[in-house]
Amino acid sequence: MCRLNAAEDALRRMPGTGRLGTPGRRIPGRTGGGQEQVQIAVAGKGGSGKTTISGTMARLLARGGRSVVAIDGDSNPNLAVALGVDPSLAFGLRGLPGDLIAVEEDDLGRHLVLTMPPAEILEKHGVDAPDGIRLLVGTRTDHAGSG
Repeated sequence: MCRLNAAEDALRRMPGTGRLGTPGRRIPGRTGGGQEQVQIAVAGKGGSGKTTISGTMARLLARGGRSVVAIDGDSNPNLAVALGVDPSLAFGLRGLPGDLIAVEEDDLGRHLVLTMPPAEILEKHGVDAPDGIRLLVGTRTDHAGSG
């Protein structure tokens, strides 16, 4: 609990944040549960703490009453553990199947499209994590190939 409280304090002190959760991109006209929708993506150099920060932010937002979907796009996914999922379960989670995305072509060119609605993807492939977070594991590398 102390670790999350310290992280929350650090997030509140970040310049320009105003309040927890506000640094994300706001999407006009899209709300969830009476709250503005916020989307946050975390990227950066390997080993810089992205997974730890993402897990902490997701848990803080969920504990603050927001509906949170966390998507782990790392080829070596560990976000489940950062969210508090039991490690013996977390390391057995499967990535999303490749057939969820298809290529369609029209007058404007080729486009990637989902083959099922996002809500159905969450229902079929999402995992419940602590604090009411729904987790999707985007991909997983089970073994390295030859180079």
